[in-house]
Amino acid sequence: MRSKFRNYAPNIAGMLLASTFMAACSGGGANPVQPSIPDIVAPPSLPDQPPEDGNPDDFKTDEYNTSWGLDAINAANAYALGYTGKDIIIGFVDYNFDFDSDELNFHPASRGVDPALQAIYEAQFGEPASDSPHGQAVAVTAAGVKNDEGVHGVAYDAQVLAVDFFSGVNSYQTTTNGILYTISNPYLYALENGARVINKSLGYDEDDIVSNLPDVDERYTLDYETIAVNAGALLVVSAGNNSDPEPSLSNLEALDRLFRSGTLENGPGAYIIAGAVDENLEIASFSDQAGDSYARNYYLVAPGVDIIAPWVTEADGPGLYFLNGTSFAAPYISGAAALILDRWPSLTAKEVAEILFETATDLGAPGTDSIYGRGLVNLDLALQPVGTSSLATPVGKAPIRGSALSLGPAFGDAASLKGSLSSVMLLDGYNRDFQIDASGLISHRGKSANLENRLNQRRAWTASNLSLAGQTLQYSLGLDDQATPAFALAGQAENDFTAQINATFEFTGTLGNTEWILGTGRNLTEALKRSPVNYRQANTLSLTGANDSVLPQSQSNYMAIAHALGNTSTLLIGAAFGETDGSSNHPVAALQADRPTYSIAARLQQYHDRHDWSVELGILREEDAVLGSRSAGGLALAGGAQTAWLNLEADWYFSDRFSAHLSGTGTATLPDQGTGTLFDNVGTLWGSSFTAKLKGHSLLQENDQLTLSLHQPLRIERAIAELALGQSLDSEGNVIFSNEHVSLTPSAREIAVELAYSLKVSNWFLEANAGHRMNANHTSGQQDTLMMIGLSRPF
Repeated sequence: MRSKFRNYAPNIAGMLLASTFMAACSGGGANPVQPSIPDIVAPPSLPDQPPEDGNPDDFKTDEYNTSWGLDAINAANAYALGYTGKDIIIGFVDYNFDFDSDELNFHPASRGVDPALQAIYEAQFGEPASDSPHGQAVAVTAAGVKNDEGVHGVAYDAQVLAVDFFSGVNSYQTTTNGILYTISNPYLYALENGARVINKSLGYDEDDIVSNLPDVDERYTLDYETIAVNAGALLVVSAGNNSDPEPSLSNLEALDRLFRSGTLENGPGAYIIAGAVDENLEIASFSDQAGDSYARNYYLVAPGVDIIAPWVTEADGPGLYFLNGTSFAAPYISGAAALILDRWPSLTAKEVAEILFETATDLGAPGTDSIYGRGLVNLDLALQPVGTSSLATPVGKAPIRGSALSLGPAFGDAASLKGSLSSVMLLDGYNRDFQIDASGLISHRGKSANLENRLNQRRAWTASNLSLAGQTLQYSLGLDDQATPAFALAGQAENDFTAQINATFEFTGTLGNTEWILGTGRNLTEALKRSPVNYRQANTLSLTGANDSVLPQSQSNYMAIAHALGNTSTLLIGAAFGETDGSSNHPVAALQADRPTYSIAARLQQYHDRHDWSVELGILREEDAVLGSRSAGGLALAGGAQTAWLNLEADWYFSDRFSAHLSGTGTATLPDQGTGTLFDNVGTLWGSSFTAKLKGHSLLQENDQLTLSLHQPLRIERAIAELALGQSLDSEGNVIFSNEHVSLTPSAREIAVELAYSLKVSNWFLEANAGHRMNANHTSGQQDTLMMIGLSRPF
């Protein structure tokens, strides 16, 4: 191809003239017309492509940059993702294709001129048909091969199904008013031979209507292009070059037919009108505009001024020329549609068109306007998710905005799970698949060493016992008047300006050898241990959680009975209902609210002179939670879970001043099944926890306590989940899933060492703590050193 540029603006006459209307006539018999079949040249071998590393600059070669249009629609962004139109067929209904050219990859079903039909057409208008290479230039703009010569098209690996205007494909004959009409439908022919996208850079306007046609016995015309749209094709049509304020008459009439048939709203096919812009992205002076009618909703713009493509002139012969016209805007849009279908062949024509409309760059007045319509085609945005983004799950789509997983402390960092969720299928509003890193949707409910929270437990508190008719009421109250500033800083001060009150009440009485207990404000395990309601009598403060309940049981309402079994044993049985705390500031609403928990347990306590021991068995039911984890949407672990626990404790009293404590807990959690999320199945979760303490009493001062503790909070020891991960889409757009087994265990084991001291002087309490958490929150390498000194008194 000669590499010389000439300013040339072809005047494309209306190819569908008044005789086109005769295509709708009826009568006469149908006799097939045999078109001529051109020789098809095998496509040239393609050079090695730059690696698909996601860098668009690798594809901006000299061939790419020869014409400005490719960069204007961000074509290189599509190439960097690996989309080039491979295996996609674009149909072109035009004239004068060069089937000997190596610039196009012609489809074998391409058809050239039938000389007899061209002669009929020329006779009916009394003038010869154009010999300009219009069809060739249009096709190269859309799908010219990438061979380091001249220019390449938008979808340079696509096949070109070229159907000449005079090919006579899909033709039939009918006689009306004594005239024999040969009527061809190249649009339906292209669709039937695999062209999902059909480019029509032809049309007519009011000025093209010819009256007083020559008196002939035969005429040739084309059937309506909208028949192919009704059958599911995407038809991209040039707007027209008459500088009109609305698209050409042929476009308006085509839209009218499609509206009447209901195709545009309800059918799978689509119709796009292509206007032209210049290099400054301003509407071309010659381009018909979008207008004020419904046509504006189906109007896009694309490069159409100074487009470099192959042409032939008498003066300079064949070469590369600067071409102008909406004829060359249409193939940019056709090529863009082919790139989308390359990636998602299951899309309908209507879906492809809607994607191009929704992702177009807005030009002119905001929104859809009368000049630029929907805007400039933008491949960068068209290949990104559009509409509501959802996770692909075996039972359908789960919106991203409603999907989250907040792991309980026992899961730690769940490193393996995060790795498996680093590449998860996302579906956009058109069911197109993308891979995203969903590990960012996981948060952790790990026990933080928040010293302020620990201090707040000691601020403004009181506790006491009251005797009422032989019964006992124990209570403790904590007043946190510092909560208001925290809410205000979070922008939520309007919710509550009152101080928070944390209260524990327990009412006890006896009936024979049986003690009954009713209470609120602590969990069932604490109640069955018969720990004093006034926590200061029971333990020194622990910053590492050595005194905390092993299970995710928050403050509950509970009832229990304690029955003495002789002089040294007590059996306690109780039940409680409470809540798993929500996260009020979590962006997913389903995780904000508290959810109910129910528990029952039995505890056998043995007392001896120098040691005590106990065993406790219990079952915890969590609604919408799994061992303290909250989840929703596509990442929902389960609808709830049952946890059975076994706790063994022993205390040894070496003297009046020294004692030791050892406790261990094992858990087995069975999640509910059948959530239909990414977690297709979650097996039994096995967990463990232990605490060892050495205690000293009245060592430095009367009534002081010194405690050295070694503590491992509850940790998941074994848990296997089966993930259903989308891998790809089949030819019909259904998600193909694969199953992957992943461990839910954390990457490490937290071990916490702490030294705690407390001293009561009159009504004042002095407390000092120093601790260190190795692999804090069961996360490998995470260290946490804690120190605190506090002085407080009851109110």
